[in-house]
Amino acid sequence: MALEKQLAINDLVSNLDWNVDMSAGTATFGNDLTFPIQMLGSVSHQSNTWLWAWGNAQAQISSDSLTQAMQLKAYGIKNNIPELRENTISATDNEGHIIACIASGMFKNRFYYAGNYGVGTAFFTIDVAEEGLLEKPESVLTVFPQLITGFELNHRKALFFYLKDKGFNVSESNDSLTGVSAKLTVTAHFDELNRMTNLEATNK
Repeated sequence: MALEKQLAINDLVSNLDWNVDMSAGTATFGNDLTFPIQMLGSVSHQSNTWLWAWGNAQAQISSDSLTQAMQLKAYGIKNNIPELRENTISATDNEGHIIACIASGMFKNRFYYAGNYGVGTAFFTIDVAEEGLLEKPESVLTVFPQLITGFELNHRKALFFYLKDKGFNVSESNDSLTGVSAKLTVTAHFDELNRMTNLEATNK
């Protein structure tokens, strides 16, 4: 679902210049699109490290813009997840996208943005409603193949919860998974390693 959100927000802002006001906790795209944001962190292209926003003393980020990053830190401490609790970790932009996807999933109605500023990439979530995402069950057929191409994950588990988030009723068998919505039935087949081998759909 996080990737689907990204594809939607990219259609809106991908070709626009961006600017962040750290003290105001806002991001502006182009001349007039301004949104409240939550700063997550940044990836340095020089050291290949992730720095959490709550650990960036030089950035002078407002405390109101650190709420989600602090909640992720608390989750990391509670569940013993070093990547969420350590000030810095080894990372490239790919890990930055993974962290931002986690935030996008945990904090509803949020997109995230990856802003390249030359020596690094800043990641923050944007407070924008998820307009119409649940009304497009057919997007599963294009979004999910993009997801498994770009990220290493368990295909079967990812599709199961993606369909659930999209409002499908989901059932499973030994080598397949079927999701049924009011408009569409989606069936996926998997190999013994839970890698998807086929994805098909039938309109109702």
